[in-house]
Amino acid sequence: MNRRGVFLSIVAIALCISCLSEEQKREQANKSAIKDLENLDMTAIDSYPLFDACDEMITTADCFYKNLHEVIDQKLKSGAVPIQLEKKDSIYASITVSKQGRIQYDSIFKSAAAIDKDQMDALLKSRLHSFPVIESAIKSSRPVATTYKLPIIFSPVDSLKH
Repeated sequence: MNRRGVFLSIVAIALCISCLSEEQKREQANKSAIKDLENLDMTAIDSYPLFDACDEMITTADCFYKNLHEVIDQKLKSGAVPIQLEKKDSIYASITVSKQGRIQYDSIFKSAAAIDKDQMDALLKSRLHSFPVIESAIKSSRPVATTYKLPIIFSPVDSLKH
């Protein structure tokens, strides 16, 4: 065999081996990705949404919930609540933060028996809108939408005077 034939044979073998190794690399990458997905906990986020007042270096769920409660409290205090309560009661509202950072009231998740759920839901829908846009929650370095069950406590007006 001449030099040219030997050279072409070596090149052909090298090409075959490199094609196989690329295929093997792809298969290994796919297997690794599938394994990572199986081990990924989709019930937990890496970081909570951020309000401007939260420090992203030390932020915790506490800062997010504190700021969300303050915003909701301001919106509910913007006018009289046309609901009669005999004692302090609570509801749990479902609130979603989209992956674009938009906050939205969804519905009442749970309410005390003394609270008219339909009337309270209508009130919350009328008051809980136009939230500030915040930074969304992060999971695996990507923004994700999250939903929270937020307790809201209502006190009778007479009990606030004491």
